[in-house]
Amino acid sequence: MIALADCNNFYVSCERVFRPFLDNQPVIVLSNNDGCAIARSNEAKSLGIGMGSPYHQIRGLCQKNNVRVYSSNYELYGDMSRRVVSALRQFTNHIEVYSIDESFLYLSGKSDPLEIAKTMRTKVLKWTGIPISVGLGPTKTLAKLANRLAKKNNSGCLTISQDDYELIASVEIEDVWGVGKRLGHKLRALGVSNALNLMGASSKTVRKLGGVVLERTQKELQGWQCLELEECPQPKKNVCCSRAFGQPISSLTLIEEAVANHAFRGVQKIRKQQSLACGLQAFIKTNPFRVNTPQYSNAGYVGFDEPTDEPMQIISTAKKIIQTIYRKGYQYHKAGIMLLNLQPKSLQQGLLFPPKQQSKRKQLLKAVEELRSAYGPESAFLAAQGIQRKWEMKRNYRSPRYTTNWQEIPSTSTKV
Repeated sequence: MIALADCNNFYVSCERVFRPFLDNQPVIVLSNNDGCAIARSNEAKSLGIGMGSPYHQIRGLCQKNNVRVYSSNYELYGDMSRRVVSALRQFTNHIEVYSIDESFLYLSGKSDPLEIAKTMRTKVLKWTGIPISVGLGPTKTLAKLANRLAKKNNSGCLTISQDDYELIASVEIEDVWGVGKRLGHKLRALGVSNALNLMGASSKTVRKLGGVVLERTQKELQGWQCLELEECPQPKKNVCCSRAFGQPISSLTLIEEAVANHAFRGVQKIRKQQSLACGLQAFIKTNPFRVNTPQYSNAGYVGFDEPTDEPMQIISTAKKIIQTIYRKGYQYHKAGIMLLNLQPKSLQQGLLFPPKQQSKRKQLLKAVEELRSAYGPESAFLAAQGIQRKWEMKRNYRSPRYTTNWQEIPSTSTKV
């Protein structure tokens, strides 16, 4: 038996933990630069606010209905996600953290999985304040389907098997995990309109239309376990770090600062998975939606003589690429980097004549990491990352980072 624990309206729920007065009120959370609604409370959904609705289009609706609006608070959401996973680990050691708000749990051998799921909901809510729904099934796809139905009928927990034809038939084909609208449109043309139709369709037809991935989904719906739990995620082959600017930027210096920060973030990711980068790509682009302004985008690539995870070298290389592709006279909207062809650090083969400063740089990097670990990410950084960072994205409605910042920790005198 596999369980899928999914946090309900996760970003909104995180905001409500520290602001109880938001319960039963319409709340939305916006994307980067306060662009679109990416999380909505049930009350906000009932007002007709759709997922991905641009905020400038729904601003009037929000003001008219007293909708509480918040910017994305990734520091808070990431920490609350870790707390939820920590609570889930009390029930099994076999867990796959699928996304920031979803986790698969392996419950085979447990005497009463449904009762465990109910206890799970109670404990996670008590320990973290986050409400969750739990779907149970013999496969990951059926567990995902059960979770969707549990949310839809507000039961909170639901078990489904491959023989529950009525429940399976109630799920539209586009809502089956891994199908989506585009593939769902093609399946509907063949008379496959729901999950039960997909279960009974010809395997040959399914494979021809959606390849082995869709055929695997079909087998999972039939009760065959084709997707194993990934308790240890596979190391990534490439890492991308990018973000839109908070305002149009034309200054090369500011773009270099932004790219330096993205490069540093990318290095942290590959060091965490014990990988080295064989190459680096950096890119810049203007805003394609501003059709009345000149458009330009470009990217550059550099391969390293020796695979590396050294931030100073990667940042320096990224800046050189940006200097090469930068052009004056444009209002840039976004910049970023990609660390390419990652390989395990355990397979590193060093140069015969390493640079003289290599050992000193390693000592410096170790000191920086120790400071950041002890006193927070802003306690130590490279000069190339800048101080004022005028390019950072807009988060005009961000709530305090209650659990990750000492200056913003809640107190009895905090005004919310």
